Amino acid sequence: MWPFSSKSKSIKTAEIKGVTEFPSEIMALLRLGNFGAGSASSAMECYTKSSAVSIPINYVAEHFASINPVLKRGQEIVSDHPILELLRNPSPYFSQDLFLECLAKHYLITGESLIAAIGNVNRAPLELQPISPENATAVESDGGIVASWSVTGRTLTGEYAYLRKNSSVRYVRGNLVELNSMLRGQSLLVAVAEEVKQHIKGNQHNVAILDNGGRMSLVFHFDADLSPDEFAANKARILERYAGAEKAGTIGFTSGGKLSVQELGTNNKDMDFVNLQTLARQAVALQYKFPLPLLSTDAATFNNYKTAKEALYDDAVLPLADRIFGGLSDFLLPRFNLDIRKYAITYDMDQITALQTRRNEELKLRRELNLESTNELRTMIGREPITNGDDVLIPANMIPLGTDTYTEDNHIGLNRDKVK
Repeated sequence: MWPFSSKSKSIKTAEIKGVTEFPSEIMALLRLGNFGAGSASSAMECYTKSSAVSIPINYVAEHFASINPVLKRGQEIVSDHPILELLRNPSPYFSQDLFLECLAKHYLITGESLIAAIGNVNRAPLELQPISPENATAVESDGGIVASWSVTGRTLTGEYAYLRKNSSVRYVRGNLVELNSMLRGQSLLVAVAEEVKQHIKGNQHNVAILDNGGRMSLVFHFDADLSPDEFAANKARILERYAGAEKAGTIGFTSGGKLSVQELGTNNKDMDFVNLQTLARQAVALQYKFPLPLLSTDAATFNNYKTAKEALYDDAVLPLADRIFGGLSDFLLPRFNLDIRKYAITYDMDQITALQTRRNEELKLRRELNLESTNELRTMIGREPITNGDDVLIPANMIPLGTDTYTEDNHIGLNRDKVK
Protein backbone atom coordinates (compact mmCIF):
# COMPACT_ATOMS: atom_id res chain seq x y z
CA MET A 1 0.00 0.00 0.00
CA TRP A 2 1.32 3.44 -0.93
CA PRO A 3 2.14 5.19 2.36
CA PHE A 4 0.03 8.27 1.61
CA SER A 5 -3.08 6.34 0.64
CA SER A 6 -6.16 6.99 2.74
CA LYS A 7 -6.47 3.25 3.23
CA SER A 8 -3.05 2.96 4.89
CA LYS A 9 -4.31 3.51 8.42
CA SER A 10 -2.06 0.90 9.98
CA ILE A 11 1.09 2.98 9.47
CA LYS A 12 2.18 4.88 12.55
CA THR A 13 3.88 8.21 12.06
CA ALA A 14 5.95 10.55 14.18
CA GLU A 15 6.84 14.16 13.58
CA ILE A 16 10.56 14.99 13.18
CA LYS A 17 11.47 18.58 12.41
CA GLY A 18 8.05 19.20 10.97
CA VAL A 19 8.26 16.25 8.55
CA THR A 20 6.43 12.95 8.98
CA GLU A 21 8.66 9.92 9.49
CA PHE A 22 7.61 6.54 8.10
CA PRO A 23 8.95 3.01 8.68
CA SER A 24 12.31 2.03 7.19
CA GLU A 25 10.84 -0.12 4.39
CA ILE A 26 8.85 2.88 3.17
CA MET A 27 11.96 5.07 3.41
CA ALA A 28 13.69 2.67 1.02
CA LEU A 29 10.80 2.98 -1.43
CA LEU A 30 10.84 6.77 -1.31
CA ARG A 31 14.59 6.89 -1.81
CA LEU A 32 14.47 4.45 -4.71
CA GLY A 33 16.11 5.80 -7.80
CA ASN A 34 18.63 8.14 -6.14
CA PHE A 35 21.60 5.84 -5.82
CA GLY A 36 24.40 4.21 -7.85
CA ALA A 37 24.26 4.04 -11.62
CA GLY A 38 20.57 4.93 -11.44
CA SER A 39 21.25 8.62 -10.87
CA ALA A 40 19.48 10.84 -13.39
CA SER A 41 22.66 12.45 -14.72
CA SER A 42 24.49 9.16 -15.34
CA ALA A 43 21.42 7.61 -16.96
CA MET A 44 21.00 10.65 -19.23
CA GLU A 45 24.65 10.35 -20.23
CA CYS A 46 24.08 6.73 -21.26
CA TYR A 47 21.14 7.86 -23.39
CA THR A 48 22.95 10.71 -25.13
CA LYS A 49 26.14 8.74 -25.85
CA SER A 50 24.85 5.30 -26.80
CA SER A 51 22.56 4.47 -29.71
CA ALA A 52 22.03 1.07 -28.05
CA VAL A 53 20.09 3.00 -25.39
CA SER A 54 18.53 5.82 -27.40
CA ILE A 55 17.06 3.72 -30.24
CA PRO A 56 14.72 1.48 -28.16
CA ILE A 57 13.82 4.33 -25.79
CA ASN A 58 12.95 6.73 -28.63
CA TYR A 59 10.95 4.04 -30.41
CA VAL A 60 8.88 3.10 -27.37
CA ALA A 61 8.36 6.72 -26.27
CA GLU A 62 7.23 7.88 -29.72
CA HIS A 63 4.71 5.05 -30.03
CA PHE A 64 3.39 5.76 -26.55
CA ALA A 65 2.99 9.46 -27.37
CA SER A 66 0.72 8.55 -30.30
CA ILE A 67 -1.87 7.08 -27.90
CA ASN A 68 -4.68 9.49 -27.03
CA PRO A 69 -5.54 9.49 -23.32
CA VAL A 70 -9.20 9.05 -22.40
CA LEU A 71 -11.14 9.49 -19.18
CA LYS A 72 -13.03 6.46 -17.95
CA ARG A 73 -15.83 6.36 -15.42
CA GLY A 74 -16.08 2.68 -14.61
CA GLN A 75 -16.33 1.09 -18.07
CA GLU A 76 -17.78 4.22 -19.69
CA ILE A 77 -15.50 6.43 -21.79
CA VAL A 78 -15.97 10.16 -21.16
CA SER A 79 -15.02 11.94 -24.36
CA ASP A 80 -15.43 15.55 -23.27
CA HIS A 81 -13.93 16.82 -20.02
CA PRO A 82 -11.63 19.72 -18.95
CA ILE A 83 -8.96 17.24 -17.85
CA LEU A 84 -8.71 15.89 -21.41
CA GLU A 85 -8.57 19.41 -22.80
CA LEU A 86 -5.64 20.17 -20.46
CA LEU A 87 -3.78 17.07 -21.68
CA ARG A 88 -4.46 18.02 -25.31
CA ASN A 89 -3.00 21.50 -24.68
CA PRO A 90 -0.74 21.17 -21.62
CA SER A 91 1.10 24.47 -22.18
CA PRO A 92 2.06 26.98 -24.91
CA TYR A 93 5.40 25.19 -25.20
CA PHE A 94 4.23 21.59 -25.42
CA SER A 95 1.76 19.76 -27.62
CA GLN A 96 0.14 16.62 -26.25
CA ASP A 97 2.51 14.37 -28.21
CA LEU A 98 5.64 16.20 -27.07
CA PHE A 99 4.43 16.37 -23.48
CA LEU A 100 3.73 12.61 -23.31
CA GLU A 101 6.97 11.79 -25.12
CA CYS A 102 8.99 13.81 -22.59
CA LEU A 103 7.31 12.02 -19.67
CA ALA A 104 7.98 8.65 -21.31
CA LYS A 105 11.65 9.36 -22.06
CA HIS A 106 12.31 10.72 -18.57
CA TYR A 107 10.79 7.59 -17.04
CA LEU A 108 12.48 5.11 -19.39
CA ILE A 109 15.90 6.72 -18.98
CA THR A 110 15.98 7.62 -15.29
CA GLY A 111 13.10 5.68 -13.73
CA GLU A 112 11.55 9.00 -12.67
CA SER A 113 9.01 11.38 -14.18
CA LEU A 114 8.16 14.80 -12.76
CA ILE A 115 5.50 17.35 -13.65
CA ALA A 116 5.02 20.97 -12.59
CA ALA A 117 1.40 22.14 -12.51
CA ILE A 118 0.95 25.90 -12.90
CA GLY A 119 -2.04 27.60 -11.32
CA ASN A 120 -3.65 27.85 -7.90
CA VAL A 121 -2.63 24.65 -6.13
CA ASN A 122 -6.14 24.21 -4.74
CA ARG A 123 -7.82 24.27 -8.15
CA ALA A 124 -7.49 22.61 -11.54
CA PRO A 125 -4.09 23.41 -13.15
CA LEU A 126 -3.88 25.92 -15.98
CA GLU A 127 -0.69 24.46 -17.49
CA LEU A 128 1.49 21.37 -17.18
CA GLN A 129 5.25 21.28 -17.72
CA PRO A 130 7.55 18.22 -17.64
CA ILE A 131 10.63 18.71 -15.44
CA SER A 132 13.81 16.86 -16.31
CA PRO A 133 14.95 14.61 -13.43
CA GLU A 134 18.46 15.93 -14.09
CA ASN A 135 17.33 19.34 -12.86
CA ALA A 136 15.40 18.16 -9.79
CA THR A 137 17.04 17.20 -6.51
CA ALA A 138 15.13 15.58 -3.66
CA VAL A 139 16.18 17.07 -0.31
CA GLU A 140 15.74 14.44 2.38
CA SER A 141 15.00 15.13 6.03
CA ASP A 142 16.62 13.45 9.01
CA GLY A 143 13.81 10.91 8.86
CA GLY A 144 14.79 9.92 5.32
CA ILE A 145 11.74 11.11 3.40
CA VAL A 146 11.74 13.86 0.80
CA ALA A 147 11.30 17.10 2.74
CA SER A 148 11.49 19.32 -0.36
CA TRP A 149 12.51 19.44 -4.00
CA SER A 150 15.08 21.80 -5.48
CA VAL A 151 14.66 22.52 -9.20
CA THR A 152 17.46 24.14 -11.21
CA GLY A 153 17.89 24.86 -14.90
CA ARG A 154 15.70 27.27 -16.83
CA THR A 155 12.15 26.07 -16.16
CA LEU A 156 10.17 26.76 -12.98
CA THR A 157 13.26 26.80 -10.78
CA GLY A 158 13.18 27.14 -7.01
CA GLU A 159 12.41 25.25 -3.83
CA TYR A 160 9.22 23.20 -3.56
CA ALA A 161 8.24 22.81 0.07
CA TYR A 162 6.64 19.81 1.73
CA LEU A 163 2.92 20.21 2.31
CA ARG A 164 0.78 17.51 3.87
CA LYS A 165 -2.99 17.73 3.70
CA ASN A 166 -5.09 14.89 5.08
CA SER A 167 -3.66 11.69 3.58
CA SER A 168 -1.77 13.30 0.67
CA VAL A 169 1.70 14.82 0.44
CA ARG A 170 2.40 17.64 -1.98
CA TYR A 171 5.36 19.84 -2.91
CA VAL A 172 4.52 23.45 -3.69
CA ARG A 173 6.29 26.69 -4.54
CA GLY A 174 4.15 29.33 -2.98
CA ASN A 175 0.51 28.99 -3.94
CA LEU A 176 0.86 28.89 -7.72
CA VAL A 177 3.08 25.93 -8.68
CA GLU A 178 3.02 22.30 -7.57
CA LEU A 179 5.72 19.74 -8.36
CA ASN A 180 4.64 16.11 -8.56
CA SER A 181 7.07 13.21 -8.73
CA MET A 182 4.36 10.96 -10.14
CA LEU A 183 6.76 8.10 -10.91
CA ARG A 184 9.87 7.29 -8.88
CA GLY A 185 11.96 4.19 -9.29
CA GLN A 186 15.26 2.73 -10.41
CA SER A 187 16.43 3.20 -13.98
CA LEU A 188 16.45 0.03 -16.08
CA LEU A 189 19.92 1.05 -17.24
CA VAL A 190 21.37 0.09 -13.86
CA ALA A 191 21.28 -3.60 -14.77
CA VAL A 192 22.95 -3.08 -18.16
CA ALA A 193 25.37 -0.31 -17.19
CA GLU A 194 28.46 -2.35 -18.07
CA GLU A 195 27.11 -3.28 -21.50
CA VAL A 196 26.25 0.37 -22.18
CA LYS A 197 29.71 1.48 -21.03
CA GLN A 198 31.27 -1.13 -23.31
CA HIS A 199 29.20 0.16 -26.23
CA ILE A 200 30.21 3.76 -25.59
CA LYS A 201 33.91 3.05 -25.04
CA GLY A 202 34.01 0.70 -28.03
CA ASN A 203 32.60 3.41 -30.29
CA GLN A 204 35.04 5.98 -28.91
CA HIS A 205 37.94 3.62 -29.52
CA ASN A 206 36.85 2.79 -33.05
CA VAL A 207 36.23 6.42 -34.06
CA ALA A 208 39.54 7.50 -32.53
CA ILE A 209 41.38 4.92 -34.62
CA LEU A 210 39.74 6.27 -37.77
CA ASP A 211 40.47 9.88 -36.78
CA ASN A 212 44.10 9.24 -35.89
CA GLY A 213 44.89 7.02 -38.86
CA GLY A 214 46.38 4.11 -36.92
CA ARG A 215 46.33 2.34 -33.58
CA MET A 216 48.60 2.50 -30.55
CA SER A 217 48.58 -0.32 -27.99
CA LEU A 218 52.18 -0.39 -26.83
CA VAL A 219 54.54 -0.73 -23.91
CA PHE A 220 57.19 1.97 -23.52
CA HIS A 221 60.53 0.79 -22.13
CA PHE A 222 63.55 3.01 -21.42
CA ASP A 223 66.90 1.19 -21.63
CA ALA A 224 68.63 3.90 -19.64
CA ASP A 225 68.31 3.94 -15.87
CA LEU A 226 66.05 6.75 -14.78
CA SER A 227 65.66 8.35 -11.40
CA PRO A 228 62.20 8.04 -9.79
CA ASP A 229 61.43 11.65 -10.66
CA GLU A 230 62.51 11.20 -14.30
CA PHE A 231 60.53 7.97 -14.61
CA ALA A 232 57.41 9.57 -13.13
CA ALA A 233 57.71 12.58 -15.43
CA ASN A 234 58.15 10.44 -18.54
CA LYS A 235 55.30 8.13 -17.51
CA ALA A 236 52.95 11.07 -16.95
CA ARG A 237 53.89 12.59 -20.29
CA ILE A 238 53.31 9.34 -22.17
CA LEU A 239 49.99 8.63 -20.45
CA GLU A 240 48.80 12.15 -21.13
CA ARG A 241 49.70 11.78 -24.80
CA TYR A 242 48.49 8.24 -25.56
CA ALA A 243 46.18 6.86 -22.84
CA GLY A 244 42.40 6.58 -23.21
CA ALA A 245 39.99 5.23 -25.81
CA GLU A 246 39.62 8.65 -27.43
CA LYS A 247 43.39 8.71 -28.19
CA ALA A 248 43.51 5.31 -29.87
CA GLY A 249 45.44 5.36 -33.13
CA THR A 250 47.83 8.16 -32.19
CA ILE A 251 51.23 7.92 -33.87
CA GLY A 252 54.15 8.38 -31.46
CA PHE A 253 57.52 10.08 -32.14
CA THR A 254 60.64 10.28 -29.96
CA SER A 255 64.16 11.68 -30.23
CA GLY A 256 67.39 10.97 -28.35
CA GLY A 257 68.06 8.20 -25.82
CA LYS A 258 67.31 4.53 -26.16
CA LEU A 259 63.64 3.66 -26.28
CA SER A 260 62.16 0.34 -27.32
CA VAL A 261 58.49 -0.03 -28.18
CA GLN A 262 56.70 -3.40 -28.15
CA GLU A 263 53.17 -3.98 -29.45
CA LEU A 264 50.86 -5.62 -26.92
CA GLY A 265 47.39 -4.52 -27.98
CA THR A 266 44.75 -6.16 -30.12
CA ASN A 267 42.84 -4.77 -33.04
CA ASN A 268 39.06 -4.55 -33.39
CA LYS A 269 38.83 -7.98 -35.00
CA ASP A 270 40.90 -9.54 -32.21
CA MET A 271 38.59 -7.97 -29.62
CA ASP A 272 35.52 -9.38 -31.42
CA PHE A 273 34.32 -5.79 -31.63
CA VAL A 274 31.26 -6.38 -33.80
CA ASN A 275 29.88 -9.17 -31.64
CA LEU A 276 30.46 -7.22 -28.44
CA GLN A 277 28.57 -4.24 -29.84
CA THR A 278 25.73 -6.50 -30.99
CA LEU A 279 25.51 -8.13 -27.57
CA ALA A 280 25.37 -4.71 -25.90
CA ARG A 281 22.47 -3.65 -28.13
CA GLN A 282 20.62 -6.88 -27.46
CA ALA A 283 21.10 -6.60 -23.69
CA VAL A 284 19.60 -3.10 -23.62
CA ALA A 285 16.73 -4.10 -25.93
CA LEU A 286 15.84 -7.10 -23.78
CA GLN A 287 15.95 -4.95 -20.65
CA TYR A 288 13.36 -2.64 -22.19
CA LYS A 289 11.36 -5.58 -23.64
CA PHE A 290 12.04 -4.20 -27.11
CA PRO A 291 11.49 -6.93 -29.77
CA LEU A 292 14.78 -7.90 -31.39
CA PRO A 293 13.30 -8.18 -34.95
CA LEU A 294 12.72 -4.41 -34.80
CA LEU A 295 16.37 -3.88 -33.86
CA SER A 296 17.91 -5.71 -36.80
CA THR A 297 16.90 -6.28 -40.41
CA ASP A 298 18.65 -9.66 -40.54
CA ALA A 299 16.24 -12.29 -41.88
CA ALA A 300 13.37 -9.83 -41.40
CA THR A 301 10.05 -10.71 -43.01
CA PHE A 302 6.70 -8.96 -43.12
CA ASN A 303 5.14 -11.56 -40.82
CA ASN A 304 7.74 -11.42 -38.03
CA TYR A 305 7.83 -7.61 -38.29
CA LYS A 306 4.04 -7.53 -37.80
CA THR A 307 4.30 -9.92 -34.85
CA ALA A 308 7.17 -7.90 -33.36
CA LYS A 309 5.14 -4.68 -33.66
CA GLU A 310 2.30 -6.26 -31.69
CA ALA A 311 4.78 -7.54 -29.11
CA LEU A 312 6.19 -4.02 -28.81
CA TYR A 313 2.80 -2.74 -27.70
CA ASP A 314 1.99 -5.72 -25.48
CA ASP A 315 5.33 -5.83 -23.68
CA ALA A 316 6.63 -2.25 -23.74
CA VAL A 317 4.24 0.49 -24.91
CA LEU A 318 1.04 -0.46 -23.07
CA PRO A 319 2.77 -1.23 -19.73
CA LEU A 320 4.43 2.18 -20.03
CA ALA A 321 1.02 3.75 -20.73
CA ASP A 322 -0.43 2.05 -17.64
CA ARG A 323 2.30 3.56 -15.46
CA ILE A 324 2.27 7.09 -16.87
CA PHE A 325 -1.50 7.42 -17.17
CA GLY A 326 -1.80 5.93 -13.69
CA GLY A 327 0.58 8.59 -12.37
CA LEU A 328 -1.36 11.31 -14.15
CA SER A 329 -4.60 9.98 -12.63
CA ASP A 330 -3.21 10.10 -9.09
CA PHE A 331 -1.94 13.64 -9.63
CA LEU A 332 -4.66 15.32 -11.69
CA LEU A 333 -7.95 13.71 -10.67
CA PRO A 334 -7.95 15.23 -7.15
CA ARG A 335 -7.16 18.65 -8.65
CA PHE A 336 -10.33 18.33 -10.76
CA ASN A 337 -12.36 17.06 -7.79
CA LEU A 338 -12.76 13.60 -9.35
CA ASP A 339 -12.86 10.45 -7.21
CA ILE A 340 -9.87 8.26 -8.11
CA ARG A 341 -11.94 5.21 -7.17
CA LYS A 342 -14.45 5.98 -9.92
CA TYR A 343 -12.41 7.74 -12.61
CA ALA A 344 -9.14 6.97 -14.37
CA ILE A 345 -7.02 8.51 -17.11
CA THR A 346 -6.23 5.63 -19.44
CA TYR A 347 -6.41 4.62 -23.14
CA ASP A 348 -8.93 2.99 -25.46
CA MET A 349 -7.45 -0.22 -26.84
CA ASP A 350 -9.74 -0.15 -29.88
CA GLN A 351 -8.38 3.25 -30.95
CA ILE A 352 -4.75 2.09 -31.16
CA THR A 353 -4.07 1.75 -34.88
CA ALA A 354 -1.27 -0.79 -34.55
CA LEU A 355 -3.58 -3.23 -32.74
CA GLN A 356 -6.70 -2.80 -34.89
CA THR A 357 -5.64 -5.47 -37.37
CA ARG A 358 -5.31 -8.04 -34.60
CA ARG A 359 -8.66 -6.97 -33.16
CA ASN A 360 -10.35 -7.34 -36.55
CA GLU A 361 -8.89 -10.81 -36.99
CA GLU A 362 -10.21 -11.77 -33.58
CA LEU A 363 -13.68 -10.44 -34.44
CA LYS A 364 -13.64 -12.39 -37.70
CA LEU A 365 -12.77 -15.59 -35.86
CA ARG A 366 -15.48 -15.04 -33.27
CA ARG A 367 -17.96 -14.36 -36.06
CA GLU A 368 -17.05 -17.66 -37.71
CA LEU A 369 -17.47 -19.51 -34.43
CA ASN A 370 -21.02 -18.11 -34.10
CA LEU A 371 -20.70 -17.48 -30.38
CA GLU A 372 -21.98 -13.88 -30.26
CA SER A 373 -24.68 -11.85 -31.90
CA THR A 374 -24.00 -9.03 -34.34
CA ASN A 375 -24.74 -6.41 -31.70
CA GLU A 376 -22.36 -8.04 -29.22
CA LEU A 377 -19.60 -7.88 -31.81
CA ARG A 378 -20.46 -4.27 -32.67
CA THR A 379 -20.25 -3.31 -29.00
CA MET A 380 -16.65 -4.57 -28.89
CA ILE A 381 -15.62 -1.95 -31.45
CA GLY A 382 -17.74 0.87 -30.07
CA ARG A 383 -20.52 0.72 -32.67
CA GLU A 384 -24.21 1.31 -31.98
CA PRO A 385 -26.54 -1.73 -31.94
CA ILE A 386 -28.75 -2.37 -34.96
CA THR A 387 -32.31 -3.68 -35.30
CA ASN A 388 -32.57 -7.48 -35.23
CA GLY A 389 -28.93 -7.68 -34.31
CA ASP A 390 -29.38 -9.58 -31.05
CA ASP A 391 -29.90 -13.00 -32.64
CA VAL A 392 -26.98 -15.43 -32.99
CA LEU A 393 -26.90 -16.41 -36.68
CA ILE A 394 -25.73 -19.74 -38.05
CA PRO A 395 -25.52 -21.05 -41.64
CA ALA A 396 -28.91 -22.25 -42.94
CA ASN A 397 -27.49 -25.48 -44.37
CA MET A 398 -26.25 -26.81 -41.05
CA ILE A 399 -27.77 -30.17 -39.93
CA PRO A 400 -27.33 -32.28 -36.78
CA LEU A 401 -24.18 -34.37 -36.60
CA GLY A 402 -24.79 -37.99 -37.72
CA THR A 403 -27.84 -37.28 -39.87
CA ASP A 404 -27.98 -39.53 -42.94
CA THR A 405 -29.14 -37.26 -45.73
CA TYR A 406 -29.38 -40.16 -48.22
CA THR A 407 -32.33 -41.94 -46.56
CA GLU A 408 -35.70 -41.16 -48.11
CA ASP A 409 -37.26 -39.68 -44.93
CA ASN A 410 -34.37 -37.37 -44.16
CA HIS A 411 -34.01 -36.39 -47.80
CA ILE A 412 -37.70 -35.44 -48.01
CA GLY A 413 -37.53 -33.66 -44.64
CA LEU A 414 -34.57 -31.57 -45.65
CA ASN A 415 -36.19 -30.60 -48.93
CA ARG A 416 -39.37 -29.64 -47.08
CA ASP A 417 -37.36 -27.38 -44.76
CA LYS A 418 -35.76 -25.69 -47.74
CA VAL A 419 -39.15 -25.03 -49.30
CA LYS A 420 -40.43 -23.46 -46.11
